[in-house]
Amino acid sequence: MFNNKDEKPFLVSFDTAVLQPVVINNKVFTKAISYSGESKMIGKKPYDIVRYSCSYYGSSFQQSTKLSKEAIGNYLKLPILIAHDFGSPCILIPILSPKSDLNTWFSLGAIESFYPSEGGCTIALPNGQTIQVPSSSNTISRQVGFANILNMHFLKRMSHLVNNGFITSRKPLFQKDLFG
Repeated sequence: MFNNKDEKPFLVSFDTAVLQPVVINNKVFTKAISYSGESKMIGKKPYDIVRYSCSYYGSSFQQSTKLSKEAIGNYLKLPILIAHDFGSPCILIPILSPKSDLNTWFSLGAIESFYPSEGGCTIALPNGQTIQVPSSSNTISRQVGFANILNMHFLKRMSHLVNNGFITSRKPLFQKDLFG
C-alpha cells in the first residue's frame, strides 16, 4: 500500500494532479492523484514530496518560493514552479501553509472548477473526482489567480530567452558566422 524503502521516491510530474495528505494512526501519508484519476499512497508527507521534486529537477523549495515572490509579491501560500518542460511550467498550488502536514497541493491545470461547501470548498478535477478542502472559495480563487500570474511570469521569461537573446537566429552557428 505504501512505498517501501526499496522503491524509488515519488516525484511530481506533469501527470500529478493532487498531493493530498492522509492521516493514518497519527502519521501523515500522501495520496497522489493523477489526471486520469489513478491514485497511489506514498509514505511521505506532501511537503516532503514537493521539496524532493524541486531538488530533483534542479532547484530548491526556497528558490521556487523566491521566484514566486518576485513574480507575485510577498504573500502567504504562494504557488510554486516545480519544473518546466519545453516552456510548459509545472505549477503547484498550496491550499494551506505549504509546510503544514495537512496542506493539499493541486496542479494548476487540475482545478477544473470549485464551489463553496460545508467546511470549506469543493474542488472538481478534470477526471470527475471532487476533493473537499478546508478553505473558502475566495481563498481558492486567490490561489488560482496567483498561479496564473506565476504562469504568465514564467512564460514571459521563456519568451525573453527566445526573443531577446544575444543571438536571435535559430540556425546553427559556425565559427565563420561569428568571426567573419
